[in-house]
Amino acid sequence: MRKQEATARRYAKALFLAAREAGRQEAIGQELESALRVVATNRRLEEVLTRPWITGATKKAIATAIAERLGCSALVKNFLGLLAGRGRIDHVAEIARAYRDLLDQAAGRVRAQVKSAVALGERERQQLGTGLGRIVGKAVIVEDSVDATLLGGFVAQIGSLVLDGSLDGQLARVRERVVRG
Repeated sequence: MRKQEATARRYAKALFLAAREAGRQEAIGQELESALRVVATNRRLEEVLTRPWITGATKKAIATAIAERLGCSALVKNFLGLLAGRGRIDHVAEIARAYRDLLDQAAGRVRAQVKSAVALGERERQQLGTGLGRIVGKAVIVEDSVDATLLGGFVAQIGSLVLDGSLDGQLARVRERVVRG
């Protein structure tokens, strides 16, 4: 898996540099994400693009046709064709993630994975992003999910930083203090 991530980072960086030269980093990222969704949601398509006995030229033609149907730019169309032709289409999810990380880094923002006891509303998500942004000193994009095992509150992770504002965490800290005396 490490090798696949390293390969994905190299491809993402090459695409990012080409997109930056064209001044279309965000748009290219969105096109890549839409192509990823198509491949990920169509199991038969994914199987065809990853089968080793199908020629690279055939895979390239299929990937290029998909990108064309999606209305992708020539850069993304050629990029997906290159991936398919080289048998790397199975890396597209990691490439999209690495590309998104490069975009975030260039824009001075980070992503926070937030688990909460109940679904967050848009206003709560924005307030949480603003508060977390003050802590880390960057703009924060909140990616939230519901964790039914939490009694209340939230747990946020930004890289290696974990902020536990959950009721479970507070009870654990109280329990620890009581045990210590």
